[in-house]
Amino acid sequence: MRLLPILLLTLLLGACATAPKPVTDQSHQRWQQLKQQLSGFNDWHLRGRVALFIDDEVYNLGLDWQHQASRKVLTLEAALGQGMIRIRRLNGASELTTAEGERRVAEDAEALLLQVTGWDIPVAGLEYWIRGLPHPGSTATPVIDSDGRLAQLQQDGWQINYLEYGESRDGLPALPHRLYMKRGRVRIKIVIDQWQKAKPARPDDLFPNFPG
Repeated sequence: MRLLPILLLTLLLGACATAPKPVTDQSHQRWQQLKQQLSGFNDWHLRGRVALFIDDEVYNLGLDWQHQASRKVLTLEAALGQGMIRIRRLNGASELTTAEGERRVAEDAEALLLQVTGWDIPVAGLEYWIRGLPHPGSTATPVIDSDGRLAQLQQDGWQINYLEYGESRDGLPALPHRLYMKRGRVRIKIVIDQWQKAKPARPDDLFPNFPG
């Protein structure tokens, strides 16, 4: 019987050790500061991996995203060289190119991607969510952690959980490294291996040859 109080104490101490820190007024102040910092962080380049689940189908994709005022280039590459999709955004138009050289142009990158691949990836929202921000186009319900970072976000029918952040370094803010998103029958896991500031665009990236 002596073991029972010891066991209860051990469980209690373990629960205390893993309990999340409380969100305070200072947390909310940090969140306002971080939002301002992230909103100004527009020239970035990331590399990572995506696991896309649609019903019982699973797609493992490589992710490369270059984002600047002059160009936005999102590249998704299937595992084992099964294919590549590249989306470039310039002057209000989105151009999608496949590994076979097929090109399509439209205003909505998300609709293009869904039409060509069947992948429901919210490109416009993800441009902000991947930085740890709500996007400004619709109502959002954010939940922050004790450090003033997004822990969870609900927007446009998506629920985004922020599972891991990196450290602030090399002039970069503390940015997400692992996200989990879901809406309806679609779930998306994102692992970001590298964040860095974007390099200047090359002339051929600034003026792509969009088909007529």
